[in-house]
Amino acid sequence: MRPVFTVLCLVSITSCALAATPSSGTLSAPASGQTSAVNWAGGPYTAVTGDPSLCTGATCDRYTLQVSVPSTFYSSNPGYVVQVGLNWSSNTNDFDLYISDSAGNTVCSSAQGMTNFELADCGQLPSGTYTVQVVAFATVNATYSGQAMLGPEPTSPVGRARYKSGNFTFSKPQTLPGPNDLIFRTDALGNIYTAAIQGVPAGTDVWKSMNGGNSFQYLGQPDGAQAAAAVARGLGAGGGDEDLAIGSTGSVYVNSLWLGSSTQSTSTDGGNTWLVNPFSSDLPLVDRQWIAAHGANELYLTYKQLGVLLVGTESIFVAKSFDGGTTWPQITTITTPELGIQPGDQRNIEVAPSGNVYTVFFGSTGNTLYIARSTDGGKSFIVKLVYTAAPGTSLVNVFPSLAVDRADNLYIAFSDSHSVFLTVSQDQAATWSVPVRVSNGSGTKSAIGPWITAGDSGKVNLTWWGTSSTSNNDTTAQWRIYFSQSQNALASIPTFAQTTVTGVMHQGAICTNGTGCASGTRNLAEYFAPGLYLDGSEMINYADDYNNSSPLATFTRQISGSTIISAK
Repeated sequence: MRPVFTVLCLVSITSCALAATPSSGTLSAPASGQTSAVNWAGGPYTAVTGDPSLCTGATCDRYTLQVSVPSTFYSSNPGYVVQVGLNWSSNTNDFDLYISDSAGNTVCSSAQGMTNFELADCGQLPSGTYTVQVVAFATVNATYSGQAMLGPEPTSPVGRARYKSGNFTFSKPQTLPGPNDLIFRTDALGNIYTAAIQGVPAGTDVWKSMNGGNSFQYLGQPDGAQAAAAVARGLGAGGGDEDLAIGSTGSVYVNSLWLGSSTQSTSTDGGNTWLVNPFSSDLPLVDRQWIAAHGANELYLTYKQLGVLLVGTESIFVAKSFDGGTTWPQITTITTPELGIQPGDQRNIEVAPSGNVYTVFFGSTGNTLYIARSTDGGKSFIVKLVYTAAPGTSLVNVFPSLAVDRADNLYIAFSDSHSVFLTVSQDQAATWSVPVRVSNGSGTKSAIGPWITAGDSGKVNLTWWGTSSTSNNDTTAQWRIYFSQSQNALASIPTFAQTTVTGVMHQGAICTNGTGCASGTRNLAEYFAPGLYLDGSEMINYADDYNNSSPLATFTRQISGSTIISAK
């Protein structure tokens, strides 16, 4: 049975006339190799709440958990932990679970969506009194069973994580006069470059900050008219999709999609002038390109080709330039339907410290996740199946996101529309961990558009669009940007510290079906792409159409809390 966890009442305890049956229990030290457990039950619930601080006897239960172990218990049993869980009959109902200590601090929690259980791994809780609060988030006359258990923790990854509130703050958002599909990079001197698309044939806008993001200078449109001001945009051979990369010597690369190919723009003088090649792809009908720089002059470009080799199908290619994007003599097929794997949506391409090249994509059915690896500079690729979700589950919400840390460990983040998940590889993509849920809490019952950045070994940041609505197609949903950090992502049970970065930045549905979306449901386009500054702080560039009449590029930067790059 999965351990059960009750939600913590954040109002005065004496004012909460809540009770479980029984209302309390004690976890004592078990014999070596054994477990101890307590059980309770609650419900049925006749009302619901999305806010634990608004608990009443009709919406929440409270269970008092006493942990009573000798002071030497955990040193004698280092693998023992406390786990609390809930189970109920159907995933059409939704309970949340919060556990707090005697001072009212939340020590562990589990608040996911579209499941029939919650499981909170609380670690080695010392002796004391704890309050387990169960919150009826979205239930109809539902009951639950709960359990708290003290016993051995699994020694291998089992798809479990711990969650805590993140002590992070971000700068006041500043608006850039541009739209969406935002991406940015930082060079070795701390200059920040960011880009946003205008749509074909309006081109791609680029900005630069030389003061850590305090202000930005508009550089014009490398793929079109390099206007002196954002209000003077012209036509551009691009603007459909874009990506941005920085070479080891500071060269800036911007690749922008248009109907016939993609335009590669390269600057070696900090964005003052650009060398432009409007035909970086020799193949017709390409879509959603991504680039990655390696060394001073090498540049990788990956893209989908739409329905050319076989009607109605897609293929993925990688092209390589040895002269900073002027020519692309090396073109390699990653996968085609003839090779046995029909690809779906693809995301970024990354070059690891080892020189290995990786890119990530979904299968055509939407429930499979693949990675492609090259160990010979992009001349050939091996495709590996990373994860298969249950039939009927769609992972296309919207792209998978790939990152490589400084020790060559790999990370992929993806979403099933309700939760963000993370899987890791410590052997250059040969094997992958069981995915763990990252997103947690009542404010992010729908979580889509994840992006991951990696720093030192085992340290990652993740961001996503989140809402308390249980569907991303809810026309009343209010969306915010969420941020989560793990300092031990390679552990068998990693810990994630989460915070809300923004207020509401979008209201309404966020459709993930690309050009098949209804009008008004794709205002934010398909992604926002965070990045790292030199000190390891997270920078987030996102589109905001809640505080603006139309989507505008908005920038914020982490200004407090732990980072994922150690100080030099």
